[in-house]
Amino acid sequence: MLSSDDMGKPMPFKAPSFAIPYHGDDKHSKHGHSDRSIIPFQEGFWWVEVGSDFDIVGDFDTIRHKLMGYAYGVWDYAKNSGQYPETENFALNWVGSVPGRRESRRFIGDHILSETDLLEHKHFDDAVAFGGWPLDEHNPGGIENLDDPPSFWHSHFDKVYEIPYRSLFSKDVSNLLFAGRNVSVTHVALSSTRVMATCSTMGQAVGTAAALCVQKGITPRELGEKHIAELQEQLMLDDAYIPNRPACDSNDLAKTANRIHASSTSSGDVNLLVDGVPRDEHGEIHHWASDGLSAEVAFEWDAPVPLSSVMVKCDTNVNKNIMMLKTPRETESYTSTVPKEMLKAIELEACVNGEWIKLGELDNNRTRLIKFRFEKVEASAVRIRLKETYGAANAKLFEVRCYES
Repeated sequence: MLSSDDMGKPMPFKAPSFAIPYHGDDKHSKHGHSDRSIIPFQEGFWWVEVGSDFDIVGDFDTIRHKLMGYAYGVWDYAKNSGQYPETENFALNWVGSVPGRRESRRFIGDHILSETDLLEHKHFDDAVAFGGWPLDEHNPGGIENLDDPPSFWHSHFDKVYEIPYRSLFSKDVSNLLFAGRNVSVTHVALSSTRVMATCSTMGQAVGTAAALCVQKGITPRELGEKHIAELQEQLMLDDAYIPNRPACDSNDLAKTANRIHASSTSSGDVNLLVDGVPRDEHGEIHHWASDGLSAEVAFEWDAPVPLSSVMVKCDTNVNKNIMMLKTPRETESYTSTVPKEMLKAIELEACVNGEWIKLGELDNNRTRLIKFRFEKVEASAVRIRLKETYGAANAKLFEVRCYES
């Protein structure tokens, strides 16, 4: 990885002595997504990679030096071959120095997640994470094998797939959990599960599982065999998403409300706030959205209930890609800023003994999951005031939960 800036004037470049010359412009360079395109060049060239038949952990420095040589060689070609006059005013401003290893070793769990599992969207009763990146098998030789394309895109997914808990703990080592690029998957399945956002979903699942194992004094396998529902419910309580697994927390008092109503509605239905699905999926709506701001949502019980916490899941536009590039993109599909749909200002009230009292408020919210905690009250109703977003005209909610503790 490397990046460059337009300096506004010609910027000559002389390759360092360790640069490895590149002359691959006639090798799969202009044939679609899996090509070795020089343009665009500002954020580097994902296809500058090498394979290894040896120990990519032990040979780290050798591989790093080789990759640096190839990276500077490709940049030299872009600048000095005469084929890309667009680069004339550009100069390097950053070059990565740590190789990104796709795989070295994988552990074996009670289930080895396979290419077929992903393609068939297999349902797992112990699903705790998800992914959706295409099966993306890179050229084993990388830039050292220019005769083959740099990437073989086996398949794209039209919806996310499930990752089972059984692929995240060891079948041999009783207290070992794992998440990321070392999980129990086949080589081809790894070409999808390897991406960082997918690794993070597994990381949250494993971190939560480890905490529950310690709390209960049991092994990861025992947790999966006897307490998988508790793990899944805790993950969803913390706003993790598990495909095809609605939340069904029996402690959630919002589900017991006798009436749920809103001051206005532009889309969805206010009763969807307790359907257990915290995002729109598979073309189905699972949200309520106001018609303008400010707006209110209220939950009412025929008899007072004890409450000490209320949780709200608002909208962060999960359909938009959040790009953490050095030169961020701001388009209809990409952003690097706070989503305009997110709630900025929100207020919570409860009806106690016939009078409304304020329980909490936020004026600069920055999270999708909003938690209000307060001294326990006996409430016949709670009212959520949605006052302001970061730019959207309407406020959208996906879930509201209420708890005694």
